[in-house]
Amino acid sequence: MATKAELEAELKQLRAELAERDASLEAKETSEVKPEPESKMDDEPVSLEADIGELLAELEEFPNKQPLMFALGAFAVGYLIGRMK
Repeated sequence: MATKAELEAELKQLRAELAERDASLEAKETSEVKPEPESKMDDEPVSLEADIGELLAELEEFPNKQPLMFALGAFAVGYLIGRMK
């Protein structure tokens, strides 16, 4: 089992390494200039499954968030379907 002095020395070494890493990351961030993305499409790859999942989640929450708009939308869709003949 390690002694208190050994543990304190190891803790001091780990803190120094952590401070070094933080300093190097900070220096890297300040020296690195990122160009602004031209569009959202450049930021992340297209994920159709993620987009569909997001859309379905929003559609599930919509009647609870906007009940009047949901009712008016259902009425409008029903009216349009009825007028298609």
